[in-house]
Amino acid sequence: MSAASEWDELRQLATDQGICMSGYHNLNHVVEIPFHLAELLEIPPATKVKLRIPRSDSLTVVERVWPDEGAVLDALAGLRGIADTPRCFVRREGFSVHEYVEGTALSQLCPPGKPLESRYLDQIVGQLAAFTRVPASALPPLPEEWAHDRDCRAFLRGRAQFAEREVRSANWPEFGPLFTALGVPESASRELRDRLSVMERRPFALLHADVHRDNLIVRADGELCLVDWELAMWGDPLHDLAIHLVRMGYPRDQESEVVERWRRSVEQVRRDAVRGLDDDLPAYIAYERAQSLFADTMRVARALGPHPESGQVGAGAYLVREALRVAAEPLWLAGVPTLTEVARALVGWCRHADRHAAPVTAGRGPSTWTGR
Repeated sequence: MSAASEWDELRQLATDQGICMSGYHNLNHVVEIPFHLAELLEIPPATKVKLRIPRSDSLTVVERVWPDEGAVLDALAGLRGIADTPRCFVRREGFSVHEYVEGTALSQLCPPGKPLESRYLDQIVGQLAAFTRVPASALPPLPEEWAHDRDCRAFLRGRAQFAEREVRSANWPEFGPLFTALGVPESASRELRDRLSVMERRPFALLHADVHRDNLIVRADGELCLVDWELAMWGDPLHDLAIHLVRMGYPRDQESEVVERWRRSVEQVRRDAVRGLDDDLPAYIAYERAQSLFADTMRVARALGPHPESGQVGAGAYLVREALRVAAEPLWLAGVPTLTEVARALVGWCRHADRHAAPVTAGRGPSTWTGR
């Protein structure tokens, strides 16, 4: 049997018998690798591997600079100062085979909203600081139009342009009526992009761009392993810090502690990488909160389906309203609808057969739709 056929056989085995863990971007099937393939990879027999299959139904709500996650993991393997990242064993058309990291997601041990222990904070900020040591030459090539090193305003503007073009504008025909009903004008993200001010010049670095509790695996020895590198990119390290702060769900009184720990840790590696931190970090946080509103709302609405149950609507409305609350200031929203109004808007969007129809105003608060 050829090597290609053997990996196709593993894919079949994983999809038939493996444990499936669905993510936003990939379907992950965990399975014990057969003996003959373990020998080929020079790993112990019965080792668990993770077969990753890109989802064809995922919404474009985040930027993927390097489409080949395996190439990023290959580049990071063995780099000085980078904690053990999962290995990518095989890259095939339509799937890849990765090391499965044994352990427990940090979100299960310490859910969002709970403060993290110092031992975990030290590891997280230490790893973010270590990313500033990685040279661009060690990573896959960047798009030609990518911002030049240290041009932080151009970097953030590029991310905002992507969000406006590929996330907001591209999805507006389908989701525009819902956002209008929620009080989010069509021009909101474009105006945020245009308000970006001059920033300090900081050296660019490797960014994971998705460091949150679900992507941090606590091994048996208490060490953290950072997984899911599909959103990695190259740019201003403040972008990684802002994404981490917004998605991590720290208690408010711990956020400032994390920022100061990050400052001290990065200063020991690249002192100029913290230049302008206090002035520029709020701009990155504002951008992340704004773009998360579009991503979270579209994902919630799509997941509800045409006939959502009341419990699903309630949970989805809570998530969307929270996203509206934190995005209201950076997007200059006129107000935040009530939980009931958000739920009504979601149900109206889900049930309406023609999602391109314009909403009809009904009473106070956001607009809704007529019909059944």
